[in-house]
Amino acid sequence: MTLVVTDLDGTLWGRDTVAGPATRAAVAELRAAGHPVLAATARRPRGAHALLAANDLPLPVVGLNGAVGERPDGTRFHAVPFAPADAERALAAFSAHGLSPCVYVLERDVDVALPPLPSTHPGHAASLAGVRRTAEPAAVVAAQPVFAFSVLGRPEELLRPVADVLDAEGFGHDIAPEPIWPDWGLTVMAPGISKWAGVEAYAAAVGADPGAVLAVGDNTNDVPLLRAAAWPLTVAGSRAAVLLPGAPTIPPPAVDGWAEIPALLRRRAAA
Repeated sequence: MTLVVTDLDGTLWGRDTVAGPATRAAVAELRAAGHPVLAATARRPRGAHALLAANDLPLPVVGLNGAVGERPDGTRFHAVPFAPADAERALAAFSAHGLSPCVYVLERDVDVALPPLPSTHPGHAASLAGVRRTAEPAAVVAAQPVFAFSVLGRPEELLRPVADVLDAEGFGHDIAPEPIWPDWGLTVMAPGISKWAGVEAYAAAVGADPGAVLAVGDNTNDVPLLRAAAWPLTVAGSRAAVLLPGAPTIPPPAVDGWAEIPALLRRRAAA
């Protein structure tokens, strides 16, 4: 049994968030053959589940770049918030550079506490309608567990100084060109958290071998996952492919490149 872990945006599907028919068939083939398939994404678990369901792909999800893991029915197998002092330090890094981030929480009907004047792109803020509430980030950090911070769709030069501070202090974070909004995005997790942390938690929950993971991704937030996986695959032409030049590639989702994975697994098993 091989645990297959896949990124979503730019890997399983393109900007339209629609997985091609051959890709959907490939996921079904893997699952029928006994290979569990896990989505690992920067998206919120609730939002990722909704998109997967729209594609008839009811997969478990590691969301928020590894901070939270949920089964398709919403039951949780993994959740690692910031320690309160770390949440305060992360927020201070944003505030010191004039940025007011989105604060990700796990409430029954709310995923994001949005500041009164959020620094994130207006389109991102609008996309959170129905799962957001308005609150001062400092008040949220003081009152409850926090699982991530983000500012999306802003110029790199505004975000890079914050990322540099967070990097020096050991926080899990990703800064990269945005796949959905203009410009760049910065997402911050607790120290030590990456997609791989969520994969390890899922493997433990289902009895899978974390030493037998095939992982596929396209962006910088996938690199820790890809480096830890026994068999990393990158999307041709992606940032991950540039950062991991020795890894095999699959074609991009525009041509259903994900559909090649079952054949790759069969060839590996026969080798």
